[in-house]
Amino acid sequence: ETVLDVDALAAKEGVSWVWGGADVLDEGPASRWDRALVTLSPGGSDAVVVREFDLERCEFITEEAGGFVVPEAKSSVSYRTRDELLVGTDFGPGSMTESGYPRLSKSWRRGTPLSEATTVFEGEHADISADQSLYFDRGHWHEFQHRAL
Repeated sequence: ETVLDVDALAAKEGVSWVWGGADVLDEGPASRWDRALVTLSPGGSDAVVVREFDLERCEFITEEAGGFVVPEAKSSVSYRTRDELLVGTDFGPGSMTESGYPRLSKSWRRGTPLSEATTVFEGEHADISADQSLYFDRGHWHEFQHRAL
C-alpha cells in the first residue's frame, strides 16, 4: 500500500518536494500509531515544511482540521504528546543561531497559533543549533535537550 506518493504530491501542489523523513507519534504501550509529522523540503534545501499526517486515512491533516503545520524554515519538530509539539524554527529575531538553525525549542499546543508557543529550552546564539525531544524506551519517558556546539 502506498501511504504517501511524494511525486504525486509535488505534481498536485506544484512544489518539487524532497522527502525529509517522518516522526511517528509514540504514546508508549497504548500507542495507536495513527499520526506522523512528515518533513518535506522544497527542492531539497535545508529549509523544510513539517505537516501532520493521518496514517489511517493516508492524508495530511490540514490546519483548519486541527493539524500541525510548521511553515518553511530550518526546523526541528517532534511530538511531546498527541496535542503538543516541541518546535525549533524561525520564530523571528533572535530565535536562530549564527549558523541559521533553531536556537529555541518551544512547546506548541494543538489549536493555538504557532506564535503563542512557549519557550522550554534555549541554546546560545553562537551554537550551531539547539533542540529538545521526547523518547519512550522500555516503560520510561526521556526528554532530551541538545546543543550542537
